Amino acid sequence: MPLLVLWLPGCAQTLDREWELVEEADSSIVFDAPGLASRKPQVVKSYNDRRSVFVENAIWTGPEARHAKAMVQYQRASPGHFLPAKADTRDIINRLAFFRDKEISYGPLQAGVNDIGRVEHQRLTFGNVSCVSFVQTWGSARGAGDRQITGYYCADPGSNLGEETISQVIKALSVRQD
Repeated sequence: MPLLVLWLPGCAQTLDREWELVEEADSSIVFDAPGLASRKPQVVKSYNDRRSVFVENAIWTGPEARHAKAMVQYQRASPGHFLPAKADTRDIINRLAFFRDKEISYGPLQAGVNDIGRVEHQRLTFGNVSCVSFVQTWGSARGAGDRQITGYYCADPGSNLGEETISQVIKALSVRQD
């Protein structure tokens, strides 16, 4: 497995494991959210030995390379392991380099539904950028489950992120069968 050394805007820097570049067609992540069809994601995957979890990150850049349009992380625990009982959308945002040093305003925590099940999401804004962060955990009955999708989606700078678009984003989250 080749060592991947690159910088992904919006992804936390992790030096504790090797990351492998993955073609979009070989990715577990499916995210057909509005405005992403013409943008090819950069996808990396790794296995976190310490947590016994497979991790895959996909990121779509915006109109300017420094603007991260969307990021989705898919985690799958190894057999017999489980993900934490509760994930928080603010904790997810606080871990990401893209949001560091930004004064963020959060809306109320809400819930939506997609083909997998319940998705918790929260609107957030900074400057003239409007985003939604999300977390969805499912699978095994122990803990919260053994699979999880987390991430965010942002409207282009200066554009409003309406409830209809947020609903489309939530419904667009999915994974290919393992």
